[in-house]
Amino acid sequence: MATETDSVALVTSQNENLLRQDELRQERVESLKERFIVGHFPVFEAFNELGLTGRDIAEISVVTPPTVSKWRSGKVRIPDDRLVFLTLILAHLLDDAKAQSTLESEWGASSGSGQWALGEHTRIDAARAHLSLQEVLNLGLPGSGVRDGAIRFRTWWSSGAAEDLQKKHFRVALNDGASRELEILKNRVRRT
Repeated sequence: MATETDSVALVTSQNENLLRQDELRQERVESLKERFIVGHFPVFEAFNELGLTGRDIAEISVVTPPTVSKWRSGKVRIPDDRLVFLTLILAHLLDDAKAQSTLESEWGASSGSGQWALGEHTRIDAARAHLSLQEVLNLGLPGSGVRDGAIRFRTWWSSGAAEDLQKKHFRVALNDGASRELEILKNRVRRT
């Protein structure tokens, strides 16, 4: 009988701890949100670091450039699903940009272009820091917005737009040997 009471007390205590942890997480998210003026989301800062314009973001989001401008300025609230969608696109771009930049720096070291690669890594690292902050802010979004944003991203990815965007914005100046190496790596990834 005592063990049954102890078990109930333990489960109750664990549930209370989980609820308190969830409350603390929500408080941290709300605290971070208060630091940002509506519309000034880290995802937009990261896109700036990567050289994407408002027009590029509008094309990706299938909205007009003035709409993106209003999102950035806070005149119009960005829909939750679009915010999640843009965050996922940013994560995708950063993964590819980092891989290409690393490859370029390895090939560039022998050709003397290391300074360019260092600057590129710095921009990518800054964009990655903005992504991390945006991901924390996204924790406070409703589940339906996250789900709809993920569906939008999956549809975008399946359409081949991801590869088109990658080619358009992150074409690094690789020499012939590095270009061949990159194509070999891409083919290996496609096969797996």
